[in-house]
Amino acid sequence: MNDQRPAPAYLDEITLLMQVLIKADDPSIPAAAIMAALHDHLESEEFATSLYLVWGVLGEGEWQAERAVEAARDWLALDHDDREAVRRYYDHWLYEICGYDRP
Repeated sequence: MNDQRPAPAYLDEITLLMQVLIKADDPSIPAAAIMAALHDHLESEEFATSLYLVWGVLGEGEWQAERAVEAARDWLALDHDDREAVRRYYDHWLYEICGYDRP
């Protein structure tokens, strides 16, 4: 069964920030805004913590601007109402790219 619940409203703000990021000369500024926007939703919204973890890794140490743009483009290509597609995005970015251990 394909889970097609509506995407949480906070994703509208995140999506706008992702669009800004892929066009920015310095993607670290909109990436910091993504982290800040997610902070208020960590306890209440599905997937906010996963997205926060991805952007935390992308921004730590040596800034990875190319990876951030790739992550943003992948995010913008998602149907955020398709929970399975969103889960695949997180599996890829959290475990395969960012290196978190799978639960």
